[in-house]
Amino acid sequence: MKKWNKSAAFLTLCLLLSVIMSACSSNNNGNNASSESGNNSGSSNEAITARWMRGENAAQAIMTDTPVIEAIKEQTGVSIDLEPVPGSNYVDKKSALLSTNNIPDIMGVEASEVVKYAETGMFVPISDYLDQMPNFSKIIEENPEIKKLYVDGKLYSFPITENYKIQGGKGLLIRTDILEKLNLQVPATFDELYDVLKAMKEAYPDSYPFTTRGMSFMDAFSLGMGSGYGMTYDDESNQYFYGLNKPEFKDVLAYLHKLYEEKLLDPDFAINTKENWDQKLSTGKSFFYYDNNSFAVNYNKALQENDSNAKFDLIPYLKNSAGDIKGWLYPKGWLVDNYVISSKTKNPEAIIKMFDWMYGPEGTLTTNFGIEGETYEMVDGKPSITQATIDKYSNSGDPVRAMMSETGLGLLALAVHVDEGPMVQASSEDLVQWGEELTADPGAYYAPSLDPVFTEEEVEQRKDITSKLSILQEDVVKFIIGTKSLDDFDAWAKKLTAAGADQLEEIYNTALGRSE
Repeated sequence: MKKWNKSAAFLTLCLLLSVIMSACSSNNNGNNASSESGNNSGSSNEAITARWMRGENAAQAIMTDTPVIEAIKEQTGVSIDLEPVPGSNYVDKKSALLSTNNIPDIMGVEASEVVKYAETGMFVPISDYLDQMPNFSKIIEENPEIKKLYVDGKLYSFPITENYKIQGGKGLLIRTDILEKLNLQVPATFDELYDVLKAMKEAYPDSYPFTTRGMSFMDAFSLGMGSGYGMTYDDESNQYFYGLNKPEFKDVLAYLHKLYEEKLLDPDFAINTKENWDQKLSTGKSFFYYDNNSFAVNYNKALQENDSNAKFDLIPYLKNSAGDIKGWLYPKGWLVDNYVISSKTKNPEAIIKMFDWMYGPEGTLTTNFGIEGETYEMVDGKPSITQATIDKYSNSGDPVRAMMSETGLGLLALAVHVDEGPMVQASSEDLVQWGEELTADPGAYYAPSLDPVFTEEEVEQRKDITSKLSILQEDVVKFIIGTKSLDDFDAWAKKLTAAGADQLEEIYNTALGRSE
């Protein structure tokens, strides 16, 4: 199938990166789910109308009369009265409705709001209806982190999950053209990375090979070196730990201090804004970063305007001194984003069945690709946007978003089991390939979407301890730049412990245990 032209694809990509990379492995299980329950539930039930309110993202306008909305009505019997609210106003409007218990039949909320208001009786307890939801029950089995959304043993919301998305993560992006020019091998360990950065500095004395977007790299970088930054989830032990007071974190600080002292690390690393960080990477002042892989697409476009060979490319996660590999992938799905059903709605069973259909194979196809034979066709067993649809929107400033808006597709419309297949057809080939490489990396670690559910007492304890720790955490930069000696690390670590680091671990793990 043909692709949209490069300029249109690039515009699409810019918007894509701004709204979804925060962001996320393909499981493809939705297309193969065996249950078709609910596909024609509307044919035997009285049609109902459900008010559905959600925030609108500026990248994709929400239409209230789309083929997808009509298909949902045909298949489930639920007529959706959609009420999009501009994102800039949504938080205020949502808060007002929640505080007065005056929500519509369906409303988009954040996971923390579900926890805050669940005990008011405002929401339908979704878990009471799991026997009527084979598709959603399977989603829960495949996404155990959804258990963190339970409040006192009940689930009150439908989370946004993924069928497929272009995986992103905090990866290692390096100028491979410079590696080739200097006859350097791709580094496979942190020691080898140091050697590569040192060689780059020698070849380009005015450069600072490694630059960062403030301290945003520290969680992934520390994890990769075998430590943690703040509260960190260990997916092997299924436990949380506080990383900064552990001996392994001293090795992270020592490594970064060495880079800083030898001018291999940008001296402005801790205060760089996204804008000046972008400028350094897109103009050849720096050659390596450890952060959101998707940004490199734009850096390559800028660099290649002057040098067609210039390129940032993703390299595998590094082996640390313990021989382990650990890489930071963005969470699966969008579990922070949820839909709740008002307990005042007249026919919750019909809405429950509608959602179950949307999580199922037919609903997933419909809400992400549209109508078969009209907007998509099956090619080698996989859905693909038709050429006629591509041609229809080819003159739009953003063809993909225009098509998805008018048809009612995807994450920014009503999909609850999201498939970013339509995005693949217009995205950078590098971005898609990097997503596949991140997923296949032996060190792949999916960062958790959600914290455990805390009790009110735990929330207050957590707030108090975190405020004390955050003051001490400011010394991290001082250790790296050398204004605080690493000889003081042990004493500093003891202060962190005394401020409540171990108690914070206990709070997290106790809360986590309740969700299992």
